[in-house]
Amino acid sequence: MATVGKTLAAILLCCLVATATSYKRNTLVNRHHSHDHSWDYLLFVREWPAVACMSPDAQRHDCSVPNVVHNWTIHGLWPTKEHTEGPNYCNDDDKFDVNKIKSLIPMLDRFWPNLYSDESPSSFWKHEWTKHGTCAMSLAALGDELKFFSTTLKLNKKFNIDSALYDANIVPSDNRQYMLSDIKQAIGQQYNTEPIVDCLQGDNGQYLFDIRICIDKEFQARSCDGGSSHECDGSQPIRFPPIHNGTAKFIKGLH
Repeated sequence: MATVGKTLAAILLCCLVATATSYKRNTLVNRHHSHDHSWDYLLFVREWPAVACMSPDAQRHDCSVPNVVHNWTIHGLWPTKEHTEGPNYCNDDDKFDVNKIKSLIPMLDRFWPNLYSDESPSSFWKHEWTKHGTCAMSLAALGDELKFFSTTLKLNKKFNIDSALYDANIVPSDNRQYMLSDIKQAIGQQYNTEPIVDCLQGDNGQYLFDIRICIDKEFQARSCDGGSSHECDGSQPIRFPPIHNGTAKFIKGLH
């Protein structure tokens, strides 16, 4: 029985570690190199920085929302195969070089910032290029580092979720809460697609964390082939707190 108990404890520990690391943004630990580099569509992920800085992983960093950030920020543009994840880390030889995107840095700082102020601003961009950009470059329009980042910035403007939510009167608030169906409808009416909407769960409710739109290789919105393990609970209201520039507070029980 003692052996069985130790085995169960080990399994539980592994599960807790996996859960705790599920929202890591920048880490290169446990990277998985894809052997099949083909992909079917792009997953365009934006996150709400006020909630991103409340997450348990963010609390292990000096997480702050820069003064130039007032809207949804880019997390990444991820090549994705139908019914699965990835590919990831497709080309170790194509190293990230921040000098190649120097002209974009003012825009990246505003719309694609690294919220972890204890890291260099470019470390997040390096991670996204190494993990996702090296796979996206098989598409000519994303064929090098500059194209990858400049095209993603253009997509951020094209699929303006700040505007879509505002038009539906879904705005950040300390008091108001929203239903998942209303958020999805607001995005869907603007871009003719149903987004994936993720939340972080807290002791006093769920918080709007990120919104994902699936995009085809012509950069048009398309349906997504699945959901997310962290998708918001459609039966419960969703908190959408305002951005407070600077270090964010920790919300108890957020996971």
